[in-house]
Amino acid sequence: MSVYQLKAGESGEIVKIDISGGAAARLASLGITVGKRVTVLAFSLFKSSVMIGCGAVRLGMRASLAGLIEVKKCP
Repeated sequence: MSVYQLKAGESGEIVKIDISGGAAARLASLGITVGKRVTVLAFSLFKSSVMIGCGAVRLGMRASLAGLIEVKKCP
C-alpha cells in the first residue's frame, strides 16, 4: 500500500521508498526515511496532491510521488 492509498487521518510506517535522485535526497533531509511513521493530513480538492506529516515536518507532494512511498498501515 502506498501513502496515497491511505485515507486522511490514517498513519503508516514507511517500508520502502522507490524514489531516486534529488527527490530522494530531499525526503531524506526532511527525515522521511524507511522505518518512520507518516500520517496523511489532507488531500487537495481533486486528490492531485497530498499533505503528509512525519514528526515535526509537514510536506505536500504530488500524487505520483506519494504513490512511490510504500507503507504498512498502523492501527
